Amino acid sequence: MGSGGIRSSLSRHASEGFRVPSIIDSTCVRRIQSTVGTTRAEVQFVSHVVQETAVGVDTIRTTTDAVHKDIGAVHEGVEATHRIVTKNRDEAKTVSSEKQPTISNRDKLPARPTFFYGRDELVNIIVELICASTGARIAIMGSGGIGKTSLSLAVIHDERVVGVIGDSGYFVSVESATDVGAAAHLLAGQLGLTESSDPLSASITHLKTIPRALLIVDNLETLLFSKNAAAQKDTERMLQRLARIPSLTLIITSRGAVPPNGIRWSNAPSAGLEAISLGAARETFEQIAGRPELASECKALDSLLANVDCMPLAVTLLARMARLSNSPSHLLQRWQLKKTSFIRSGGDDRESSVDVSIQISLDLLKGMHNGMEGQQLLSICANLPDGLRPSVFEQLYTHFSDIHGAKDLLVEFALISIGPENELKMLSPVRHFVLKHHHMTMNHAAALRKIYFDIAASGPTRMDENFSRLAQNVAPEYDNLTSFLLHLINMEEPSQELFDAIEAVSEYAYWTVPSTTLREAFSQRLDAHPAWLASCLECLARTQLSRDEYALAAVNLHAARKLYTTLDNRFREAVCGRLLGKCLWMQDSLEAAERELLAAQNTFIELGNEGSAAQCAQVLGLICISRHDYDQAVIHIILRARRFQATRGAA
Repeated sequence: MGSGGIRSSLSRHASEGFRVPSIIDSTCVRRIQSTVGTTRAEVQFVSHVVQETAVGVDTIRTTTDAVHKDIGAVHEGVEATHRIVTKNRDEAKTVSSEKQPTISNRDKLPARPTFFYGRDELVNIIVELICASTGARIAIMGSGGIGKTSLSLAVIHDERVVGVIGDSGYFVSVESATDVGAAAHLLAGQLGLTESSDPLSASITHLKTIPRALLIVDNLETLLFSKNAAAQKDTERMLQRLARIPSLTLIITSRGAVPPNGIRWSNAPSAGLEAISLGAARETFEQIAGRPELASECKALDSLLANVDCMPLAVTLLARMARLSNSPSHLLQRWQLKKTSFIRSGGDDRESSVDVSIQISLDLLKGMHNGMEGQQLLSICANLPDGLRPSVFEQLYTHFSDIHGAKDLLVEFALISIGPENELKMLSPVRHFVLKHHHMTMNHAAALRKIYFDIAASGPTRMDENFSRLAQNVAPEYDNLTSFLLHLINMEEPSQELFDAIEAVSEYAYWTVPSTTLREAFSQRLDAHPAWLASCLECLARTQLSRDEYALAAVNLHAARKLYTTLDNRFREAVCGRLLGKCLWMQDSLEAAERELLAAQNTFIELGNEGSAAQCAQVLGLICISRHDYDQAVIHIILRARRFQATRGAA
């Protein structure tokens, strides 16, 4: 048994407190046996010792019986807490089952693209790879707006693929994920696994039980091209774990030309997905526009399509604009006027062509009735990667003269779409372009800020009987909250309101899928606010401890304790010491852990906080047991029980 297993077993026995008498009896017996000799005089001496010890044992047993009762009361409290947590879990399952009627996996998939031309050969190649192998690995790479997602959906809806995988096709977009933990949470949600402390492992275990399955992981570029090198490595490791499932066909879509490392991809490496042919682009445009009279402008149409490199997103957007009586000649003229003045996201024409098409859409939008309000609503949607939900949409009603008209206009221009829960969603390239070039008005920014601060404040901050009910306020908006708060962290000075919102969302995440994203970002802005920084670092370390990131937790605890010392906050300083002691114990640094815990315990006793002192005693007892120092362990455990009992009595 390893040190972790021994520690777990000893911790369980220590917490139950039912073996104290047996430990004491065993200790006494060993001491008596060690004095036994072979001579008559030694035997007589031992007999005398035994008689005296028996009296001591009776006294000890009387004491331990009382301790046993105290620990029994603590045990009853633990059981009551367990019943509350179990009830919350059952209620959550009931609410989930009532809100989400049973539907097939295929019904959950996004629809096959209606207008999909010029990719038949590539679809056939990928389908043949899937049908020929039980574990194909397909990487669909390319520039933004090139049609990677559409290609993957055409494949998963192909009749030949359906004949192989049946109803075991899954699609998960990780566009809104800010780290691998969030991506794993999204994957688990698509698989119907909503209550796991390790969503990635749970998803892998579930997928291994399916004879043939196909998983599409869409929009990986946010994670693969993260500025954080560790996040990139974590993403590659996540994909490698998925790729090791023999029965799983894995398809990923991402910007870029080179697929992730560490996986033997089934499709041959290439420079990425290329644009469709001019003929395919023309057919796409004509079918979407639905206007036969456009045939008279073939030359202007071909020129327009060539100027945007026949990229599917640009072609689709332009065709939808043509449905509003905008001719190809007019669209081409607008493109020619705007091209040279556009701010590009990349260094070449192909990379900037999506931005060009988006700007054309926005320019045309301004000329429409209610166009300015449409653009303002678009700016709001751009700040919400998971979509503008109906509940938030209605709260914005008073800030527009005709918000429903603005929404209808954006839907008509294909700048937003209506999601399965009636949320307003944007294509990823459009969203990022609008974020960069079209900011919200001050009025709309303030309104959205208040709405999401209220949502954050309405969530749970502890695991109790109200957790399941309050979690329903935050869960649907968690990704939007995270994204919007990150935006505010970068855009405005720290404030009490922002601090409270970040703490509320981070605490909700601590009890669901622990994330350090918000606190890590906020801590970089708090040099002028030592009290907030200390609290942020302490809570960040607590989350890292829950994720077994002991080295990172120790660094943040030392920094937080130093700040608390400067602030003369002895209680929080001692809390950091207690957490640091636990962290060191988990790293097998027993002597250092004991020093930290004893110092923290003494401070708590001086401050009259028996509950916190008892928590220190508990870990100190476990450390002694790890050293086989059972006498001292018994002392710590008894003190722990008495301190908890004193706390209950005071309450």
